[in-house]
Amino acid sequence: MRRLELYPFKHRDERTGKWVRARYKAEVPVIQRRYADWELTGAPEIRHVTPNGAAEFNPFRPSRPPARRRG
Repeated sequence: MRRLELYPFKHRDERTGKWVRARYKAEVPVIQRRYADWELTGAPEIRHVTPNGAAEFNPFRPSRPPARRRG
């Protein structure tokens, strides 16, 4: 099982030079590739990824069988 460590972070805006809190969490190598000046702001959110997408959330799968209608 693969382990993802997603960190909250902030980065310096290229145009204004101000620090901006990111709207998403990402792994450190992804942050390094995307931003020149960045800083981690909290503990990582750890997710365990199953191989082949087993047990993924499916919003269209019914959570239980539909109730029988009495007619």
